[in-house]
Amino acid sequence: MRIPFDFDSTYRLVDRVFGVTPASSWVDVTDDVIEARFGPWRVVTERKNIADVTVTGPYSVPKTIGPAHLSLKDRGLTFATNTRRGACISFHEPVQGIDPVGLVRHPALTVTVDDPDALVEALQAADVEQELLDDIHSMTARELRDLADKRGLAHTSSMKKAELIELLEAPAET
Repeated sequence: MRIPFDFDSTYRLVDRVFGVTPASSWVDVTDDVIEARFGPWRVVTERKNIADVTVTGPYSVPKTIGPAHLSLKDRGLTFATNTRRGACISFHEPVQGIDPVGLVRHPALTVTVDDPDALVEALQAADVEQELLDDIHSMTARELRDLADKRGLAHTSSMKKAELIELLEAPAET
């Protein structure tokens, strides 16, 4: 899933000076990785590194217009193209982003994408999915059979716990 940035006209003019254009700025979400591209700046991390994601805003112009912004208060990184809304992604382990060698690591990234709600939903869906998979491994065989029944899976009464886990994980992987 690729979500473009939402550029205000003023930002578009200023950002262009720094190599930030609609063609060079987006957030990609895959099953395993999230990549945020903002002109020459890039943040890539595994989805399992995402601790939280929320819709945020509005923002002040001085703290957002132009190149990538580093918060001196908390080392958070901002890729912004408007003052209205965005999404703040917090990480378990800080990520590389503002400098090419990774001396500064960021505990969070704010992005002003076109659809912050969709980004939040996509990233939270992975959390729910992972929690379900974690829960499946801690369930008893009886609980697994009940869950399989709720999902409409047939012929589970004689299956062993390992077989039930494999059966229940299969739909989650597709």
